[in-house]
Amino acid sequence: MLAGEVLWRVGIHCLNRMEADSIARLHVTGMEALLAKDAVFFHENFAGALTKRVLSFAQQYEPFVDTLMFRVVGQFLPLAFASVVLWRYDPMLVAVLLGMIAVTGVLVTPLIRRRQILVDAREAAYTGLSGHVADTMANMDAVRAHAAEGREAAENRRRVTELRRLTLRAWDYHNLRIDTLVAPLSVATAVGGLLLAVGAAGADGGPGVEAIVVTVAYFGQATQILFQFNQTYRQIERSLTEAAQFTELLLTGPTVLDPESPQPLASRARDVRLERVRFSYPGHSEPLFDGLDLTVAAGEHVGLVGRSGGGKTSITRLLLRMMDVDGGRIRVGGQDVTALSQADLRGLIAYVPQDPVMFHRTLRENIAFGRPGATEAEIRDAAAAAHVLEFVDGLPDGFDTLVGERG
Repeated sequence: MLAGEVLWRVGIHCLNRMEADSIARLHVTGMEALLAKDAVFFHENFAGALTKRVLSFAQQYEPFVDTLMFRVVGQFLPLAFASVVLWRYDPMLVAVLLGMIAVTGVLVTPLIRRRQILVDAREAAYTGLSGHVADTMANMDAVRAHAAEGREAAENRRRVTELRRLTLRAWDYHNLRIDTLVAPLSVATAVGGLLLAVGAAGADGGPGVEAIVVTVAYFGQATQILFQFNQTYRQIERSLTEAAQFTELLLTGPTVLDPESPQPLASRARDVRLERVRFSYPGHSEPLFDGLDLTVAAGEHVGLVGRSGGGKTSITRLLLRMMDVDGGRIRVGGQDVTALSQADLRGLIAYVPQDPVMFHRTLRENIAFGRPGATEAEIRDAAAAAHVLEFVDGLPDGFDTLVGERG
């Protein structure tokens, strides 16, 4: 027993580290995949929904592996041992035991596939609910300014009601279709094993009552596996379904890529030229730009004026290569932006969006975000230029003050 306990603890020790390392790698893989996506991707997906998906992608690894190791492997290894023991009494006992388990699997598989469709619909509704909650929280000032609390609460109730409906539909399908099939098959397995054991025990030279006792014990364990199939499958299904939602996003690679051999930045004036640029948003038949030419000389100040949706912000995004043009080209300092690395290109451009952007980090981290290696003096100079020093020096924690998303 002592040796078994030592082996068990060593196994758990190794399993813990394997799971921790794998979860860490999945977290890193998920975040790096999101960072490689283009601007259109984030316009088409809720930030809250993406957060849920990328975190579930990694966190569902632990329950999946634990279920696989402790429920699936942990149950089928004793089943293999039981088959060896029962074979000594009558090979038919093993044939019935394994045959009934196989029959159950064959009959249940189509129902499982049907239930997976219901589960996918449920998880899509949950992702939408998560996205709506995050969207409302991120724009709470606007919600209150427009007295929209009631509308947002009503939308939340609608989404919760839909999630409840889809959840009950999936649960009821499992309860009324899958479980009602597994239960009688489990009973039939136990009864069949008992009858065979009684027959083997009563035969001339048979093993006697011993065969009945052992058969009942092992067949009871087998039927327990069938009865626990519901919980085991549900956990595996939940883990795979939640992870699959993010995996689907990984199947579509980033559309904006660095060239294999980026050109070094040329030391010349940084004029900007858009030459016969054509661009349309995915899913739109009409192009936003078709043959657009624009030249901004180095040191020149240019203002773009136009209606909402006219493409003013899109020009900035194309210049930053947050999206790529469909035709034509954009040059900065005479170099095609697609020939430069994205990091080099964006390092040339100071971007101030129309909406304020504040990370939930310290003032120092927010100010230095565009220049990670900025010195304390440079941070103070930037703060002074933005008139931030006027109140920062009066804060108890100064530049180490934590600020929220809206400042």
